Amino acid sequence: MPEEQRLLIGIAYQAGADPRIRKGQDGGRDFFEPAELEKAAHSFMLNGQQHGLFHVDGSEGAARPVESFIYRNAVPWVVSDSVTVNKALAELAVEVEKCAGPDDQIVRPGDWCLGAILSPKAWELYKSGRISGWSPQGVARRRRVRR
Repeated sequence: MPEEQRLLIGIAYQAGADPRIRKGQDGGRDFFEPAELEKAAHSFMLNGQQHGLFHVDGSEGAARPVESFIYRNAVPWVVSDSVTVNKALAELAVEVEKCAGPDDQIVRPGDWCLGAILSPKAWELYKSGRISGWSPQGVARRRRVRR
């Protein structure tokens, strides 16, 4: 039997506010605007790419990044200057999201996607369901958005 790759790929952080979340458990609603998320993704790659488990100090080394990118196109991946093509893509995206189920993951333009090879311990935690994705750790300043 071939050895498992231990590769986990997913959204590291979604760009913009999640339309499904009105308020977080702490009463706030935290999110990155796409330009700031891109800066955070670049900073992660330039400054050490540390992966720990469950935001616990001393658990670094749980994963080694092998892919990191900002998703920049609508699905399907078509590059065009045509207004007609871009309008059709926008309509298609709306229809696809309507069809998506609760367990489907939707990657939207601006989302930060990350792929990493997990350590054997982290891979076992993933397979057991204890790890279900990425959760960036860092510091930020919360501010009110005035509308």
